[in-house]
Amino acid sequence: MLFVTGITGHTGKWFLKRLIEEKYPGKIRCVVREHSDTSLLDQSGFDIEKVYGSLEDQPFLESVMTGVETVVHIASIVFSEKVVDAAIKNQVKWVVLVHTTGRYSKYKSASEEYIRIEDGILKKLDLIGITVLRPTIIYGSSGDRNMYKLVDYLFRHRFFPMFGKGDNLMQPVHARDLGNAYYDVLMSREKTFNREYNLSGGATIKYIDLVRSVSSALNRKNSIVKIPLSLSILAARIYNAMTKNAIISVEQVLRMQEDKDFSYEQASRDFGYSPMPFEEGIKGEVEEYLRLRGNL
Repeated sequence: MLFVTGITGHTGKWFLKRLIEEKYPGKIRCVVREHSDTSLLDQSGFDIEKVYGSLEDQPFLESVMTGVETVVHIASIVFSEKVVDAAIKNQVKWVVLVHTTGRYSKYKSASEEYIRIEDGILKKLDLIGITVLRPTIIYGSSGDRNMYKLVDYLFRHRFFPMFGKGDNLMQPVHARDLGNAYYDVLMSREKTFNREYNLSGGATIKYIDLVRSVSSALNRKNSIVKIPLSLSILAARIYNAMTKNAIISVEQVLRMQEDKDFSYEQASRDFGYSPMPFEEGIKGEVEEYLRLRGNL
């Protein structure tokens, strides 16, 4: 029995599509929320059992993991401790956890909680097999919470304010590459059991070039206005002093300067991970954006 959380989400849908494509033969049990769109699950033709409930409910998790051999937890790192504890109680053999490279940030507000959760879980390796997957920034459709906002902003505005020089490196990963990775990790158990992998995009790209790539895909001629870092920090401090519900902090401005590029060499070696570059992947997201707006 394969137990999956987050299968109706952004990357979970791609995982399900790969399961369908490969005609996965085993039984699958999925936790879904009451109002989730389960149409793809219902039409898959698989032996799929849907269970409705909350991942915050420990007794519920423990009750629905009976008879489960492997868990793929996609939903969110904030539920990982409860998922792993429920799996241990049910003598599950292996959990695959989708976490984040956010744990590597030098800023505590971004990384401290991720580190606490993950390190606590990894202390339980003597009780259960644990594989951790750490995606970088995820994009690929209107379902993402990252690039879609940038696509929308660049479509609606001519000028784009950039804090600092924009030379920091990024490596966004497409949701489809992650969905495929989840499947390949499962099918390569002899190599991926009790391992940790960073899952980044196909190539590094400077932030300023990333913005230009989105602008080009939109066929826009956005002007990038660079704001010196010192001035950006000062403006953020003033803004936060004047506004109770500020949407950006000084630390967020500083975090925008961090490099967010990570090698996926180990994933490539162990299960053939080969993600697409950002310039290729963003085209589909832009097309979806324009189609939803009626501009395509």
